[in-house]
Amino acid sequence: MTRPVLLDLFCGAGGAGHGYWLAGFDVVGVDIAYQPTYPYEFIQGDWHKWLLNMAPGVDAVHASPPCQGYTTMNNRHASSSPRLIGDVRQALQATGLPYVIENVPGARRWMHPTLFLHGGQFGLPLWRPRLFETSVLIPSPPKMPRPRDAAAIYGANDQRRLLTRKDGTELRAASLEQARTAMQMPWADWDGLREAIPPAYTHHIGQHFHTHLTA
Repeated sequence: MTRPVLLDLFCGAGGAGHGYWLAGFDVVGVDIAYQPTYPYEFIQGDWHKWLLNMAPGVDAVHASPPCQGYTTMNNRHASSSPRLIGDVRQALQATGLPYVIENVPGARRWMHPTLFLHGGQFGLPLWRPRLFETSVLIPSPPKMPRPRDAAAIYGANDQRRLLTRKDGTELRAASLEQARTAMQMPWADWDGLREAIPPAYTHHIGQHFHTHLTA
């Protein structure tokens, strides 16, 4: 049987795309920046142009617009980073395709989130909370607490001390191998990991999307 095709916009290193592949999709990634380690078919270019060009030939779309303009810190300081969620939603809805928009919790006021996911729900040693706006209703995994000693995968990969916990222990940036293991992305470099979401998130979403498309 032919696998459905998913267009992975703002694809980065391919964390989201790999989850959909595991769920039964063929995946095509699009990003304005070259992604040499992206594990599936990759197109370098503008998200809107390629959405218009490829929508007739795909079955679903995932979009992860840049999160920098929505982070809590940038919200406090009136960041000039682009906020594309509204434009992306309008373009996705115009295609009539099932879609997912993913972003950080700070983007809640710009999203219509139907799902909140974090690493603890999938047994991963990381926090990485994310919001998902989906055009198809997706059930949430069981609620789970925030993982203890979660891997710190952000900033520079220099093993620096990030903070001292209340119990006196130190939190340091994860090593590249720790980050790859925690994210389940053994192909990715540090910059790709710190910008990605674990494939487990979109594996969960993709399974329900696949059921919807084949029903």
